Amino acid sequence: MAKTEFGVRAGRPAWTRRRRYIAGPPAPRGFTAKLLRASALGIAPVLVIGAVTGVVVHLRSSGQDIRQTVASDTPFTLSGHGNGHGRGMGQWGAYGYAKDQGWAAERILGHYYGGTTLGTLADAQISVRLQARDDQPLDVYSDAGAVVAGKPVGPGEAVHLTPTADGGANVVVTRGCAGEVLWQDATDHPWVDPVDLAPDRPANEHLKLCAGDTPYRGALGVALDGATVRTVNVLDMDDYLLGVVPAEAKAAWADTGGAEALRAQAVAARSYAAAENREEYAKTCDTQSCQVYGGSAKEDPRTADAVRSTKGMILTKDNKPVAAEFSSSTGGYTAGGEFPAVEDQGDTVSPNHDWTVTLTAGDIASAFNVGDLESFEVITRNNFGVDGGRVTGVKVVGSSGTAEATGAEARSKLKLKSDWFTVGDGLGVPAPPAAPEPDSTLASAGEDEDTVGTTEGSPIAEKYKELGGVNSTLGAPIGPEMMLPSEAGKFRMYTNGTIIWTKKLGAQVIDASVLREWLPTGGS
Repeated sequence: MAKTEFGVRAGRPAWTRRRRYIAGPPAPRGFTAKLLRASALGIAPVLVIGAVTGVVVHLRSSGQDIRQTVASDTPFTLSGHGNGHGRGMGQWGAYGYAKDQGWAAERILGHYYGGTTLGTLADAQISVRLQARDDQPLDVYSDAGAVVAGKPVGPGEAVHLTPTADGGANVVVTRGCAGEVLWQDATDHPWVDPVDLAPDRPANEHLKLCAGDTPYRGALGVALDGATVRTVNVLDMDDYLLGVVPAEAKAAWADTGGAEALRAQAVAARSYAAAENREEYAKTCDTQSCQVYGGSAKEDPRTADAVRSTKGMILTKDNKPVAAEFSSSTGGYTAGGEFPAVEDQGDTVSPNHDWTVTLTAGDIASAFNVGDLESFEVITRNNFGVDGGRVTGVKVVGSSGTAEATGAEARSKLKLKSDWFTVGDGLGVPAPPAAPEPDSTLASAGEDEDTVGTTEGSPIAEKYKELGGVNSTLGAPIGPEMMLPSEAGKFRMYTNGTIIWTKKLGAQVIDASVLREWLPTGGS
């Protein structure tokens, strides 16, 4: 068998602690009867315990499967590259190219967004769903005053809007956010407008939410999505970007030679927003599902310079804005898709260029809801970059079922930084223990390794010598001869199998997993 994703080869012992379960109808009772059936099916002379997880011994006459599972606390070390989906621009890579290679924003954009051209976006507004405010009425004020239902609202006076089924809203204006009611009305225009709707207005004119005093440029309003309330911010595109770029990139990059990376980020974010069309009531949203947007409180002069110096610049294809996706770190190679996959040498500056994480077998099994883990393997990759590229498909087998998932789904379920990962050799599991030294309490002077711990002249010892002793496929002994339950016979375990003896069978070599079915267990 080829090397598995777990990094273990068939034919080596499975030194992780394992349990087994039996699938199929119950077999005839009795140790000897079961062992006879196993022998008759050709389990002897040697069936090596497969080190690859998921080894199955088929007991065809009874319809049973004996499957080995990995103990839930067995650790597996996953090694990966990058942080995020890897499509389009890598933000750390853009910073690396700007800082270390002196690339301008236009060159950075051309590198990551192949097949696009730079275009110009006319003055535009954008509507943003504020998802944290879902299912809540709108409570808002401004230090400079506001306008609602065609009426002025004084500085510090709060407007409370509740949407109505006809597309309008009920309005209550109070002295402060929780003061006395000053007036009430209904309106078919469910918006609170600032005193001046022009873009790039001073901070005292921004509208603020009563909850937390979070400020926003432009107007704030309410809408119904079915029966649920939504809060929407409508504002000029570049006003919006003033709150996006510092939330999506590091403004401090401008202080260390990365200003052009921020300019590239502004163009990418403007392009992405221009291509959005999420809901009837809102073109985009304010979370990672769209682009992170924090209102005007998150603005920074360094990212504001990036927005203003690229005013109107967008990426286009066929004269249409392009959804210019980006992620934190590509790990050294972009993922391909809408834009051609390219090497990302700038990403070497990323703190997540390479990473490792340790998960247990229980973590993996629980994430995919497959019971006790038998195997976890990557079955397809995209072939871009080292290690075969990003994972595009995984298969997880457990005691209660099998699950297949995309790499993105595996990343989400396992909470990984990216879908570009491998399971390294060793998996964080201790190396196989060395065969035990001969125990003087079990051996007489002059005994060799073939007979240590074995009753002199026993059928088990003779069988072991017949097969070639320590040089046989069984390997070295890992314990003394022991009695079977009810004194039905004896057995001895070796690195790659077990010899068992009963009066009816004589000495036979079997897979140790078969033996475990009849021996008492003490945990996993």
